[in-house]
Amino acid sequence: MKQEIEVTEYDVDGLRIDKYISDCRDIMSRSQLKTRNAVFFINGHEVKYSHKIKHSETITVEYEELQEMDIKPEEMELDIIYEDINVLVLNKKQGVVVHPADGNYSGTLVNGLLYYLENHQGNFDDEIIRPGIVHRLDKETSGVIIVAKNVKTHEYLSAQFRERTTEKKYLAFIKGKPKDKTGRIETYIRRDRINRKKFTTDMEEGKFAITNYRILKKYDRFSLCLLSLETGRTHQLRVHTSYLGNPILGDPVYSRKDQRYPDITLMLHAYTLSIDIPGKGRMRFLAPLPERFKKLIKNNH
Repeated sequence: MKQEIEVTEYDVDGLRIDKYISDCRDIMSRSQLKTRNAVFFINGHEVKYSHKIKHSETITVEYEELQEMDIKPEEMELDIIYEDINVLVLNKKQGVVVHPADGNYSGTLVNGLLYYLENHQGNFDDEIIRPGIVHRLDKETSGVIIVAKNVKTHEYLSAQFRERTTEKKYLAFIKGKPKDKTGRIETYIRRDRINRKKFTTDMEEGKFAITNYRILKKYDRFSLCLLSLETGRTHQLRVHTSYLGNPILGDPVYSRKDQRYPDITLMLHAYTLSIDIPGKGRMRFLAPLPERFKKLIKNNH
């Protein structure tokens, strides 16, 4: 869908374009803009969500129509790390898809949340298909994920992810043994031009991404690594470890099958998340080491 808006107000110069659309024009909330993949244009040129508007500018906003998907609540075993009246923090199992998508409308975390948060469904208006989801984890990535129970909390948490005030740390088994014990990876990340399901690094084009790493222990053929995100790009850790020359063990997209462990799954786990919780202040949540990690460590002692 496309909508054109003329900035007629005189007191909005310097206001972010996404805040103007949500707060001044009340077209949709900032979280809905993200959900519906909104893109902004000024005089035909695409601009970022942080673009500062001016009086008399004409804004064109393009966004996806809400998809009518028959997403049903499903009882699901949820590994709950923490819960209060505003948030739910889970340890997501490996293999669980977070969001429903084409051909995948059941068995997702959203299905389980619809069942568990049945009394909270009215808090999300037309965002019922993804109640409270603030950030993403890939299907094969396990670990900490936080869910908001109402729109106000959703925006509060989402703002922290946008402004990069959260702290996320991951554990991964990577192939080989990096020369440096600690390091920092800075590249741009863009979608691969040949394989559109894959992302790649670039020095000039794409979205800027920063990953910090620390090697915790070196084994014979791989290393246990602590990865810290400063940005949150799609597949960022998988792309950056591959760029380093040490892809994540068990990654079917960015790494070759390991001869010793041909059946191993993605060895990436969202270990900790530090974030401000409404009424509680800063909190740190930890998802214990998963069994697949413990098994690999035991087999290499």
